[in-house]
Amino acid sequence: MTDAVEQGSIERELHVDAPPHVVYEVLSRPEHLRRWWPDDARFELVVGARGELMWRNTATGGSATVALTVVDADPPRRITYRSSSAESGSGGQPLLITFELLPERGGTRVRLVQTAFLADRAPSRR
Repeated sequence: MTDAVEQGSIERELHVDAPPHVVYEVLSRPEHLRRWWPDDARFELVVGARGELMWRNTATGGSATVALTVVDADPPRRITYRSSSAESGSGGQPLLITFELLPERGGTRVRLVQTAFLADRAPSRR
């Protein structure tokens, strides 16, 4: 990690009634992501792989595409993506999005951490 300057983080946790390996698949495979997050997702689950997340706005007919890089993939415990786009609501600043998965009460505790960084000092790898 470089000398990144963190702008701020959002952290959330929730319990999912499914084992970690199932939750990991839903968070890491484009065909599953399309069902609950972006309208389309294209990437390979390989550290360093680049791809895209795409959203359509049916009200305006517009769309937004966000560049995505797989930063960390540690099945079934953690997956981290880096994204950046002026259209993403981050003002073009890179976002690091990490999902941590822990076995809990017959299911999985999902911890989501989304961190914004100054554009010219963002971490390239975790």
